Amino acid sequence: MRVAPQDVWVVLCHPADPRNVGPCIRAVANFGLAGVRLVGGEAMDTDTLDAFASGSLAQVRLERFADLKSALHDAAFTLGTSRRHHEEDGPVRLPAAGLGDRLAERTPACLVFGHERNGLSRAELDLCDAVVAIPTSDHFPSMNLSHAVAVLAYELARPETNTWAPPRRARANAGLRSLDRDAVFREIAAACERLGYPPGRSALAYARRLRRLLTRAEASAGEMSLVAGLFRELERLKARGDAGR
Repeated sequence: MRVAPQDVWVVLCHPADPRNVGPCIRAVANFGLAGVRLVGGEAMDTDTLDAFASGSLAQVRLERFADLKSALHDAAFTLGTSRRHHEEDGPVRLPAAGLGDRLAERTPACLVFGHERNGLSRAELDLCDAVVAIPTSDHFPSMNLSHAVAVLAYELARPETNTWAPPRRARANAGLRSLDRDAVFREIAAACERLGYPPGRSALAYARRLRRLLTRAEASAGEMSLVAGLFRELERLKARGDAGR
């Protein structure tokens, strides 16, 4: 069981730049989280935020609070975000992977992000039940605020299981053996040779380029037969024209 994204709020503590806050709002809209709670940042007017949010503010609940404690008033679980190592008596640290499972029975939940430069203060961390860190490189661990929001929002919103399946077109082609595909393209190459197409160029090279194009398009067996049939029809028409001369 996973948490419903709409049960998780993103809380931004004293953000400094609307150019960072706007993309955070957009990420919340992208992944369907409950909304954004701004702690401080009163100087950021709605129109400015909406501009930097690419017009997504209409899709997001935006609430403003004077302090973090007020912003967490209804939270059943508060999760701070910090990669810094804290004292042993700090909040428990949770991995980012599987976050949606850990919050499943702890909603409404708040995902708290600190100031762009300094992160969460110790006093702010004291209000968090746990801390989560994104496993960035030790060589350059700091992330842009909106990127961090997007990464954790995706972790909360991703499907419980891997439901990805190949495109229908690819499944249709799955039953066509490589040898069968090769036979189709050899037929096309032979037809091009007989037709003299492309003029003054290699028919085999043309067929190879066509094969690459149809492979990229994941053409089904029926679609490749359609292309081969086109060349057969061109041959038939050429033969009829030659016979009429």
